[in-house]
Amino acid sequence: MTEKQNLQGRRWLLGITLMAAEQASRVLEVCASVEGDDAALNRALCEEFDINPIDAEVVLSLQVRRFTPASIARMRSELAEMERRIELVGEP
Repeated sequence: MTEKQNLQGRRWLLGITLMAAEQASRVLEVCASVEGDDAALNRALCEEFDINPIDAEVVLSLQVRRFTPASIARMRSELAEMERRIELVGEP
């Protein structure tokens, strides 16, 4: 993988994690309201947040500690840094 691909992958992971952390109460509501198996939960998250199944799996794997204000602030900062670095790397 190139440096740019690594940065883009990290940016994607931070983006979906930050989205879930900023909407923690909605994520937890969806999780608490779904009857059925993991596949049903994944589908519910996809529908509620307009995300794909891989993004939903990332959300489902998150630890609650990611939902704290300090963690959200760190993720915002790191995401901005990823954006800056991706711009610096440019095209492969």
